[in-house]
Amino acid sequence: MEQAIQHIITLTTDWGNSDNYAAIFKAHLYRENPNVKIIDVTHDIKKNAIIDAAFLVKITYPHFPQNSIHIIDVNFLSSSNEKILKTEQSSENFNFTHYLAFYYDNHYFMCENNGIISSLCNINEIKEIVKISPDETYNNFRSFKAIPCWVKAATKLANGDSLLSIGEKYDLKDIELLNIPKVRHEIEQQEKRDKIVFHSQYIDSYGNIITNLHKNFFDKIADGRTTFHFYCTQTGTYKNRKISTEYNDKSDSQFILLFGHSQYLEISTKYAPFAKICRAESSNLEFTITFSPKNKEE
Repeated sequence: MEQAIQHIITLTTDWGNSDNYAAIFKAHLYRENPNVKIIDVTHDIKKNAIIDAAFLVKITYPHFPQNSIHIIDVNFLSSSNEKILKTEQSSENFNFTHYLAFYYDNHYFMCENNGIISSLCNINEIKEIVKISPDETYNNFRSFKAIPCWVKAATKLANGDSLLSIGEKYDLKDIELLNIPKVRHEIEQQEKRDKIVFHSQYIDSYGNIITNLHKNFFDKIADGRTTFHFYCTQTGTYKNRKISTEYNDKSDSQFILLFGHSQYLEISTKYAPFAKICRAESSNLEFTITFSPKNKEE
């Protein structure tokens, strides 16, 4: 008899690797289904850093086969995060305790309703979404809710079961939204120069700053122009910059700008982490790229 297809389960969490949370969680996945395929994206997300988690999953999930299942378990409950929620209600009314599973872009995702969904995807393109109730057979794991909420639900999806078999329908209007800066295109009134305003969104382990400027957006505004002025709120203006194609570009001794495998603009230096130079956190820097008019050289 032909064996049923087992969908991949990926894990992205802030559990860390020095504790046994990931091992225990995976142990129970294997107890439910010894044939399940589990891949760790990372367990080293900074505590409460849901924007970091969303970014890593957003640039990672397209590399997996369709219908893979992506579990994201990063706690949001931090007073420093409340300011980025698009809501005026008090934190006690947030739907943070709602554990959701949804189908988007031919993949399954499982996470809390803590704002991460709005950073991860276009909510209007979610095909189906359900709310998961904790499995009562795991009542002894009340302090580790990922197990009663995700384990059986994820293994059912991996076996080919439907979303409605693991939860009840959920209204997209109830998804918490994050107030995250968006990339924008401006035209300077006096000089008629095209300007792109964008922000940092992630700092990798090398100290490179990865921004929210996607290559497609850049190419559209650049319209064939290859030289521009680059401005950083922390370091000032740099004139006549170009996009590099690799990290070891020897044409510049200060820093390089390039579109990495994520297709988002990265800022990197050769001798010190750029994030350290700027004293940057994940999403606290603003940048601009300004192009001269196509009929005028500056």
